[in-house]
Amino acid sequence: MRKKTFALLLLSILISCAKKKSEVTNFSNKKSPITKNINLKQTPSIEESKKLEIEPYDFDTILKNGFHLSYRVYKDTVENETLQSLTLAKGKKDIKQISETSFPMLHKNLGYIGADFGETFLFVQSFGSGNPHEIQLIEKENGKVITDGTLVDNNEVEKVLLYIKNEHEKKEKLILLDIKNNKEKIITDFGNLECTHTGGLRNCIVIDTVTKNEIIIKTDSEEDNLKKKYNR
Repeated sequence: MRKKTFALLLLSILISCAKKKSEVTNFSNKKSPITKNINLKQTPSIEESKKLEIEPYDFDTILKNGFHLSYRVYKDTVENETLQSLTLAKGKKDIKQISETSFPMLHKNLGYIGADFGETFLFVQSFGSGNPHEIQLIEKENGKVITDGTLVDNNEVEKVLLYIKNEHEKKEKLILLDIKNNKEKIITDFGNLECTHTGGLRNCIVIDTVTKNEIIIKTDSEEDNLKKKYNR
């Protein structure tokens, strides 16, 4: 009698253990809702992908005073074309999109920071060797374009910009912009240079020296030898 009771008790224990093992196995095979949520977040929606930042960018995108250029790649929902853009931002706040092209085009075509003048910065777009570098002087706080044209030279430390407005047009002007002192001067002293016949004025002159009181511009060619001083 005792043997029969012991056998029944042992059988009951074995059945109970097998049942618990089955429950544990079944639980481990179930998909965790937490894992499911993580997987969903790793796949951005169409709206999220419009602002998806892709790294790296070929040029530095950091500006002074907490500003930066945000590089993004996304789909155009109308034409279904892949585009890329640079957006002026401060922290997580977008200020203004300043450039957009099809993807993939060279980053220098899309644009880069040419100089950081503090409250403003020089945005440059380059389209190949020998071609003009198109520029925009942009105010950081609102993305407003203060002026634009073709780059000749700049001095970032002293906040001086030398550029051409309306290149190859009747209204073409060589402009010396002193950003620090908020002064602009139209330069006419370099109008008859030999080097302009082959490369244009933008390839002929450079900013030589900038001091507290004056800016010196000189020719940068073997054909010409001219240097001019301008008061700040």
